[in-house]
Amino acid sequence: MKRTAFLSIALAVTQMGYSQNFQELEVTIDSLITNDIVPSLAVGIVKDGEIIYEKAFGYADRERKIESTINTPYQLASLSKPITATAILKLHKEGIINIDDAITKYVSLKKVNSAFQEPTIRQVLNHTAGLGTYFDIYYQDESSKVVSFEEAWDRYGIQFHEPGKVNEYSNIGYGLLSHIISKATFKTFAQYLQSNMFNELNMNDSFVIERADQKQGLLAKKYDHRLKALPFVLNNTPGAGNVASSIHDMMQFALLHLKEPNKKFLGASDIHKMQTYKEKNALFHYYQDTYYGLGWYIMEEDNGQKVVWHEGGMMGASTMLKFYPKEKIAIALLTNTHNPNTCRALADKISSFMIEGYRPTPINEVAEYKGISSDATFIGKWKGVMHMENEKVPISLVMENETTQISFVDHTYASFLTNYQPLPVNSKLLFGAINQDYFIGTGVGDLPTSDKRKSHKHLLSLKLFKHGTTLTGTIVNLAAAEREYYARPYYIQLEKTIPNK
Repeated sequence: MKRTAFLSIALAVTQMGYSQNFQELEVTIDSLITNDIVPSLAVGIVKDGEIIYEKAFGYADRERKIESTINTPYQLASLSKPITATAILKLHKEGIINIDDAITKYVSLKKVNSAFQEPTIRQVLNHTAGLGTYFDIYYQDESSKVVSFEEAWDRYGIQFHEPGKVNEYSNIGYGLLSHIISKATFKTFAQYLQSNMFNELNMNDSFVIERADQKQGLLAKKYDHRLKALPFVLNNTPGAGNVASSIHDMMQFALLHLKEPNKKFLGASDIHKMQTYKEKNALFHYYQDTYYGLGWYIMEEDNGQKVVWHEGGMMGASTMLKFYPKEKIAIALLTNTHNPNTCRALADKISSFMIEGYRPTPINEVAEYKGISSDATFIGKWKGVMHMENEKVPISLVMENETTQISFVDHTYASFLTNYQPLPVNSKLLFGAINQDYFIGTGVGDLPTSDKRKSHKHLLSLKLFKHGTTLTGTIVNLAAAEREYYARPYYIQLEKTIPNK
């Protein structure tokens, strides 16, 4: 397959001794394209304040044979979050927003416990505000009504934990940040980023995706895991996932965060704050020896290197931006299908030859999680309630050895065959694990809520924090379908009734 290559800087690469490595990298990427692993892939590398490599491979639109270039915008998915966080820090520097203000300065907030303190904007940036797992994704070829962010916040903007207690990745939190930017600046989120970030940083091919006809023919077309073309895809939390950018623009963004500062935009101290801040008492239970700063994942020590990164993934998109501050290196990858393993493997391959002797630790969200039997305080029977809209639905969990059984009654089910009585649900979780005082588990089952689409089967996801003999947190309704649709959180509280069964 013909490959496009732009901004040739072969001489600089040769002088730095990476020429052979880049040739091998290109052979690998060409193979991924030829073997239909990804439709296209764009790669960029910064070293010592200079872009030393930028190339695009494959097709941004396979059907029309439009080749990807270094100026092709890709939807960034969750790689939008550090861009949103950077905008918040800029507004904080300018005195327009104070990141230590409570979020209730801008929105109302539901709490599962009225005694909880109000979370701050800083804690939303840090994913320690106590908000839950949420997303809603919409497809142009389907008739589902798009729920606005304001509607979503009214329903799912719930504080499930005391702020500063636990790190829980929250799309609705970053949707809130884009909403706060809009309220504080009297511009839409898209308008603010365009005039106050993209223009200032020479990110000429970046924008916030708002509608199907926007940049039509320029934005890389999305493809599913079979590389079947997807329709226009949008979510309702723009600050969490709706930014589009090219690989060349991501290099400009990377230069800023490697402290090659545009001081008028954001100074080195602000960049340092984003890459070092850690909520002191919060449990950071995902990834190995990693915490979340202000818009970035941070691993302070990985085989001699500090690593700062963020990745993004959704239907039709996988993205990665990874920094090695000590070496002044940044690596970015963008592709228009969901294939995070490819982006991670290529980022590791590049960092291995860019940093002599370095072997990166593979990214693994549950690296620190262990089986239930590793902590006897979890083993036993737990009983309590799920807060399903206006109902409290009784629920029980039985944890023993490596299995967890979940039981509740579905009041939304009505059938002649059950004499129109509530349907008992008894299910063994497909997965369950613990890290310190945090339990995560996934099973098959429909939660008894009115907001689910009855045409879909569902998974349920448990995210529970243990304090003493109490488990509190969320149970999340996940649509299990050919496409990614939604995740919606509900409060769950359980007490241990039979210890160490």
